[in-house]
Amino acid sequence: MLDDSLTRRALLASGVAVTLGVTGCVETDQSSTPANTATGETATATETETALTTPQPDTQASTSTSSVETVVSIPGERVPENMAFDADGNLYFGITAGEVRRLSSGRVGETGLTLADTKQLATMPGAVGVEIGPDGTVYVAVATQDDNAGVWAAPPGDEVSQLVGISGFPNDILFDADRSRMLVTESSRGVVHAVGTDGLRERWLDDDRLSTESFGANGITRGTDGTIYIAVTQAGETGRLMKVPVQSDGSAGEASTVLESEAILGADGITIRDGDIYIAANSQNRVVRVDTGGTTETIATADDGLVFPSDVLFDPTSNDLFICNFANQSPDDGAILRRKI
Repeated sequence: MLDDSLTRRALLASGVAVTLGVTGCVETDQSSTPANTATGETATATETETALTTPQPDTQASTSTSSVETVVSIPGERVPENMAFDADGNLYFGITAGEVRRLSSGRVGETGLTLADTKQLATMPGAVGVEIGPDGTVYVAVATQDDNAGVWAAPPGDEVSQLVGISGFPNDILFDADRSRMLVTESSRGVVHAVGTDGLRERWLDDDRLSTESFGANGITRGTDGTIYIAVTQAGETGRLMKVPVQSDGSAGEASTVLESEAILGADGITIRDGDIYIAANSQNRVVRVDTGGTTETIATADDGLVFPSDVLFDPTSNDLFICNFANQSPDDGAILRRKI
């Protein structure tokens, strides 16, 4: 276990920070539209790979005038990194120092809240990725780079314990209710593990494109057709977005690159809605939307209050996009933000 919050923050900052002139996901598709969600299906596979893997800046500027609001301010060393909603619309988020907190569904539409307006549910050695199981169990990725690293579980009304150990930097978690398992990204080696609720673990995806000299596999999400999308934080001077079909037996199909672009350098947490992928580009202090044709659009920036955004997530009951300010270099800016899409 790390001894103090400053050490934890230094470790996490060294793991997730990407340099671009600016000083660890996890959610299912919240779309109500059962239309196609596979990015790039408007072109053939060959055309998509050729057209979308060329580094490119944003090809469309944001035209929305919607403001970004601060839902919960979290100043100080206890900064947030990842979020999850449960079936009742309660918002959960992890504090890197090792706390999991919940904001009740009745208050997620408010602004100007503080940690005192949330409930602390569990304490563990650290907290990066957060996910909620169907039975209300909170699963947390702990990236302490010691024996505590792995996935921890906090069942309702029961003791918190380590479910499985994962060395390296376990980062984002996606719950697969159909198979009673989680898909967990590990960023230092660039792999995805499948972890059962019984604690059994196996390597689900090991692809060279998930592993980089910097920080590899990070955010993970799923489309309505079951396709898995994975963000790679830094591949040279670009970020990378990959998709992986899921076979009938639950194994990973052949992975392909959806987009490799400077526009998504620093790709951290991701989510999907109506076929569009939303990416928290942490080092660029912005959120980028990638449509099914590979066009990127910046929808929120530092001018909106974003400070090293580490996760994005849609409220399942509205069109509100929640953004997590990890703020690794300026902890007083730690916050949960909200933007209407």
